[in-house]
Amino acid sequence: MRKYILCASSPLRIWTIDTSTNTATGTAPLNQEHMDIQDKTWPFTFVADTPRDLVYHINGGASVTEIDVSNPKAPTVTQLKTNKGVNLMSAALAGGFGQPSHVDQRLYAGGSDGFIYTFPLDSSGKTRKTTSDPAPYEVLEAHNRPIIDLAITSDGTHAFALIQSNDGKAAAVTKDLKPMPHNPQSHYYADRPQWDTIPNPTSISLTPDERYLIVTANNSNMCTIIDTKTTESHQRHLATDPVFAPRPVRVDDSTAYFNSLGEFHKIDLASGEAKSEVNPGLAGVVGTGDKHVLLTLTAQYKEGTDYLSCVLFTYDGKERVDMPAMNFGPAERIWLLIGTNLLLEV
Repeated sequence: MRKYILCASSPLRIWTIDTSTNTATGTAPLNQEHMDIQDKTWPFTFVADTPRDLVYHINGGASVTEIDVSNPKAPTVTQLKTNKGVNLMSAALAGGFGQPSHVDQRLYAGGSDGFIYTFPLDSSGKTRKTTSDPAPYEVLEAHNRPIIDLAITSDGTHAFALIQSNDGKAAAVTKDLKPMPHNPQSHYYADRPQWDTIPNPTSISLTPDERYLIVTANNSNMCTIIDTKTTESHQRHLATDPVFAPRPVRVDDSTAYFNSLGEFHKIDLASGEAKSEVNPGLAGVVGTGDKHVLLTLTAQYKEGTDYLSCVLFTYDGKERVDMPAMNFGPAERIWLLIGTNLLLEV
């Protein structure tokens, strides 16, 4: 028996999938927010704190939504905001064995003002404070521009911030997150090194050993691979064009794995060699997680209905499990196919 939780955007909704009974049930929408498909500037994204059954939903608004999915039929929703009222464009979780106490399990959020805000655990240790604390970290190179995406080292001492200028050029910047001596004022550190990236990026990913950064962009067959040890960066071609949500479905120490319309492909981070893996047929991405990708095969979609026949694949595309046809409703279908949804195995 396998059970999965699917966290879907626009509107925000939680689905429970049970493969033993071939059932899929969803909550009522947790908000009524929809994104204009013609103006997909800031994609909806999720960050999972699986040990605490917490999921964070980021949409570029004034708050990050914290969802307790321990009871997926009745999830608890809380809004995390800054004390400055800025929009939060991205988020990442500091996680790893042996973190310093001042950063242990903090949630970091990239602001529209070029600052990184932190949300530590509250006194219960089960959820996070609803306002940013302590003072934010300013990324000087951002010059008050939005922080598009973040990656945090496992010890929680450094952030890699993805920033972009008005002309489409972008940079990945190292930010020192060591303890700040004068709370709550802003504090300044030498934010180097800095790397140029491909134009108009949307995501930055860090390998588990923290050796490589991978920067991707919507509707691009290019990525930037940064070696944090040698500080060298290279633009590399992918095996196929990512569509809408190019973030890797999995990253290990040597390889980044992608899925685009059902075509699984990968890139070697050291050499830049790209290779196609498996193509199960034209498909939409319903959800991605650390272990699996949930697809809907468009060839099995019946026109005039709201049912989607779904297939579960491992990240390399080699293991397949047919799932029940699920009724996601007409309002959700388009966003399930192009959004960045989260799949969790429970």
